[in-house]
This record gives sequence, structure tokens and C-alpha cells, in this order.
Amino acid sequence: MDVEELERSLYELNNLAQEEYRASLADIVSQTDDDEDVRLLRIGRLLGVSLKEPFARGKFVDKQSLATRAYREWKLKPESEFENAKARNTWQYKALEHLRVDPNVVKNLGGEINSVYMLVATAQSERGLWWFLATSCRGYICRNPKLRAEIKEQIEQTRRAGLDLRNITPETIVASGGLTMGAILVDNIPILGIMGAPVIAGFVFIIFSIGLDAFCRWSKQHEFYHVDFPNADEEDRSR
Repeated sequence: MDVEELERSLYELNNLAQEEYRASLADIVSQTDDDEDVRLLRIGRLLGVSLKEPFARGKFVDKQSLATRAYREWKLKPESEFENAKARNTWQYKALEHLRVDPNVVKNLGGEINSVYMLVATAQSERGLWWFLATSCRGYICRNPKLRAEIKEQIEQTRRAGLDLRNITPETIVASGGLTMGAILVDNIPILGIMGAPVIAGFVFIIFSIGLDAFCRWSKQHEFYHVDFPNADEEDRSR
């Protein structure tokens, strides 16, 4: 990933936020009515959308979901859509296959899921896919003191340079050393080396805007998969 790809990926993620929430990334992280967990969940769900997109059909709806206030549902395609050569060659399929056998995901699910299709079906929603991704990354990013120190030093360098991370934009992320942060994450977290650029850019955005400590606290609180957290957004609207 180079600077142009990072900036382009952040804009793609920002456009996705506009489509899903009718709000920009900056709007989401500056929403004072939401706590850190809600902001993290809304951004994390966008990464789940990026993972699910080749295998689902999006449908815009009038009523927001309760948990993330999304205006779009993603209905899973038939299992056969996962088995053709084109699907298997996408970065999403390769990343999902990695998550399917990831030791942390398997442990916290209580067993290994037997196919990528079943993994996505088990997730139920884009939030569930974000849970799988966060679970895989948590063991590397939250339990490694050296990596945590390196990430925090990168953020401190940004603050010392006078850049305002409270007014976060794609340009701010790039100017704040976002490319260096992305390289640090990819070098230390195996799953991110398989992910497409929008997911890597999303993780960089999360670290800069919401923070490493908030991510680690949230992922610890949701360490074990349970039905109350990743329920489907379309079911959410009916409550």
C-alpha cells in the first residue's frame, strides 16, 4: 500500500459510510451522543460490509437499524455463490477462510466452522464479521506490549507535530503518518496482510480516531461470541 492507495481507500470507506449511515467517517467519530463502543461498532461494521460485499446483495431501507443506525441491509447470496473460482479468488474469500481457522476465532466460537459460507451465515450480520476480524486481531494488537508501545509512539509523534486528530479526515490520516501505521499493523497482524486496502485503511482510521485502548477494551468485552451482539440489522429494525 502506498500513500495514494491509503488515501483512496479512506475515501472509499468514507463513501461507504455515507451510503450506509448517511454520515461521513468524521461525523461518526465526532458524534457526542454516542460512546466509544458505539462509534467503534459503526466503523467496524463498515469493515464487515467490505468483507461481505461480494457474497451479499445490499438493499436500502427507510428505517435505521437500532444498534448502528444503518440504512442498508446485506442479504447473503446462496451457498453456490461461494464456490465458483471467481469468488474464491477474491481477497474477501481468502480473508474469510483465514478467519474460519483462526485459533482465536475457533476458540471463542467454541469450535471450527466447516466452510466460508457457514462462517458468514453464522456471523448473521456485518457486525458479526467485524467481531471475527476484531477477535483475530486482538491477540496480536492488544497482548503485545512492544507493538502497543510502537503504535502509541506513532500517535504521540503525530500530536507533537501539531496535527489535530479530533478533526479527523482522510487527509489528516495520511498527513499523520497513516501509511507508517498501516505498515506497522500489517507487519504484526497476519490477517491484515490478506485483507484488501479498505480494511487496512479502516483499522488505521480506528486507531487514530478512536484509539488502541478503546479497541482492546471493546474486543475484550466481546471476547466470546453470543447471540445478543451480532444479531442481524434487519431483525434489529423490527424491535
